[in-house]
Amino acid sequence: MKTLYLCGAGNSEGVRLALRVNQREPRWDRIVLLDDDPEKHGSDLLGVPIVGPFDALADADPDRDEAVNLVARTTAGRRRARARIESFGVRLTGLVAPGCDVLGADLASDVLVYPQAMIGPEARLGAGSVVFMGAVIGHEAHLERGCVVAANAVLNARVRLGEGVYVGSNATILPETTIGAEATVGAGSSVIADVPPAATVIGVP
Repeated sequence: MKTLYLCGAGNSEGVRLALRVNQREPRWDRIVLLDDDPEKHGSDLLGVPIVGPFDALADADPDRDEAVNLVARTTAGRRRARARIESFGVRLTGLVAPGCDVLGADLASDVLVYPQAMIGPEARLGAGSVVFMGAVIGHEAHLERGCVVAANAVLNARVRLGEGVYVGSNATILPETTIGAEATVGAGSSVIADVPPAATVIGVP
């Protein structure tokens, strides 16, 4: 029996994405949720049972089972969750919403792409990156490892995001702009010039 472990029970959209992917092309015999909050154990989310903490990955079969990192509130938290999952030797896998056109894009094997996202040709999404509902990744845009692009954000053509960049909901980044590693673009912000590493952009600079 091949199991998919969804790591993080605070993201019902991620659970639904996993269910839709498996309905379209069955990849797993069983899907379960893991969360470190003991109050959630024994309950379920969209019918998927929450069976225990992340440490339950110790019981996974690293040759068959797979895991998805659903932690996405911050890129730092997502990075910590990824390290914990990898420490158990379980392979991280990705989920791309059925019907999402990714032809000509270069996606790492463990990216998450939610419904209604648009990924332009020749765009590159690095390992562990997430593109939420309705977000747009323009052609030739390049996301380094561990980036999060929130719902309805727009990255225009040839935008470059350094490692661990977080782009908030409804933010817009103009073409050929570079966002430095670990920077944050606030929700609704418009970025019209390059942003240095670890900076925070709020509003219109």
